[in-house]
Amino acid sequence: MAGSFNVNGSNNTVIWAAEPVTRGTFTLLSTCIITLSLCVWSSIHLNLPGNDQNWFGKFFRRLAWIAGALVAPEYLILTAWTQRRTAQQLSKEAEEAFKPKQQAAAGDTERQLFSRQHRWTMTHSFWAIMGGISVDPNSSEQFIPNSQRSTLTANGVSLLFKHEPQMVPDISEEEVKDKSKGSSFTKLIACIQAAWFCLSCVARLSQRLPISMLELNTFAHALCTLIVYVLWWRKPLDIEQPLVLREDHLRPLLAYMWMASKTSCIPKLENRNMTVGRDPEFEAIIDENAEQKASSSSSSTGAFDWTSLPPFTVTTSQALPGTGFKVNGQSTRWVVRITHDDGKGEFTKVWTEVHQNPAVFNLTGCDLRRWKLAKKAMEKYQLHKPGENLNLVTIKTVPESMDYPNSPYEWSSTWQPLGLSVVVAGYGGLHALTWNAQFPSHNEMILWRVSALLIASPALLIVVLLLLMLLCYAAVVARSSFRSCYLRLASARKPQRTAPNGPVITEGTSPESPTGAKENAEPILRSFEDIVQKGVAKAPSTMWILGLFGKFALGLAVGSFITVYFLARSYLIYESVRTVFFLPPEAYIATRWTQYLPHVT
Repeated sequence: MAGSFNVNGSNNTVIWAAEPVTRGTFTLLSTCIITLSLCVWSSIHLNLPGNDQNWFGKFFRRLAWIAGALVAPEYLILTAWTQRRTAQQLSKEAEEAFKPKQQAAAGDTERQLFSRQHRWTMTHSFWAIMGGISVDPNSSEQFIPNSQRSTLTANGVSLLFKHEPQMVPDISEEEVKDKSKGSSFTKLIACIQAAWFCLSCVARLSQRLPISMLELNTFAHALCTLIVYVLWWRKPLDIEQPLVLREDHLRPLLAYMWMASKTSCIPKLENRNMTVGRDPEFEAIIDENAEQKASSSSSSTGAFDWTSLPPFTVTTSQALPGTGFKVNGQSTRWVVRITHDDGKGEFTKVWTEVHQNPAVFNLTGCDLRRWKLAKKAMEKYQLHKPGENLNLVTIKTVPESMDYPNSPYEWSSTWQPLGLSVVVAGYGGLHALTWNAQFPSHNEMILWRVSALLIASPALLIVVLLLLMLLCYAAVVARSSFRSCYLRLASARKPQRTAPNGPVITEGTSPESPTGAKENAEPILRSFEDIVQKGVAKAPSTMWILGLFGKFALGLAVGSFITVYFLARSYLIYESVRTVFFLPPEAYIATRWTQYLPHVT
């Protein structure tokens, strides 16, 4: 046994042995795989699962996000950035809602002064927008179908801040963190590994040592992970259950939220060939008393005996008594599309048949109570009847993309694609750094370059869009300046006369339009909008066909680009692994000092 620890029986010892100056293929592969796995797995902070999501659905959802983070890590950055902006906005609203009031409104017994024991933080905001607050109807009289628990979205929490801030859970930041499956220490370990790998790649560049394609790909993911952790540092990780509110005081507001969200849409039909409009209830309702005073007896929910009302039918002409709610016949809720396919193989013909169902609400007792409570909430909180989906509550998983229609938290239609293009271009630009690297064959080098350019191509799109915006702005300014100069010249050339006891009037004008701007400028200056409107009026069918063709061409172009883009991404991943076995000898020389930093290999 002693010989196993001292084979030669020598008394010579070594105080300190330096790390080897080379590394092997296994070390390179294992380091990249461990770093990549740790970065992808730990950086994904999913929202709370929906009410009906089982363990398989949770596992598949996480697996899908992992696959997406491997292929497109920049989308994870965009998601984290959007959620952080939403959380910051919600924190501002919470600060305003929880601001101490000097005095309560006279006679307002439901909004008495309240004091919170715990301060609302960014951790609370992240927890709220990820589905951490739910409302249970908890009523003997059912007003929500199947008394389903409703999860508040960011819009729903914002509405709660404005009208019932005292109902917001008063829990500490430590309680929210206690629900999280990950602590700051575990996040720190992942950040240390990602930072060590990035520093190692930079050290190799500084020492003029080659970097493999796999290391470059892992470097991009590690860099994205660091950015995501900065944005999501205070977001809880893998919370399973929300905090449920069961106060009866919230019933009217919950009914309003339900009717203004997709939760009140007609359920999807079992027949896959049939689709029905997905308008919420409020979008399919017209409030005929909206312009009347709140004191009107026809719109007061308390002036009608609801207990004696049997199941009721609401139509376009017959409103529900006590609410003024009647059917909006123009809603897509009544439209049913049936897809037919005739023939087989290449002779298959697909066509769609559109039916208009009767615009009728056959209200049950549950529906009547919900409509009554929603009307009560509108009167109590001075809410309007929305004409679109507000996404205030959901019974499913709150989407990570935070794509809420007409929400103050969503990205604008212009900046969202531009922001995503910038991040995507940066990811592609990193892979373009290996432009002159060594490849197994010339064809693989060409494919790598083309793929890197395709991924970085959104940067060119940004430049083109910015130039078009500048050109449009310059054209508007030039046209305005030209019109102003022309009107001055036209006014100066007209002979002037003095009206009796009145101002100097130019001939061909009136005191209301002293410059004759419209009459003089009309033959020469005609706006582009006038031309378009006249063209549409003369040939509506032609313009409709052109518009349909433009949408088809745009959809085809976008679909083709996404397909090619996905193939380019897949090839970069494949080539990154393949080139590990075709590296020059210098690629296996280890860096001198990064080996002594803490990391996992």
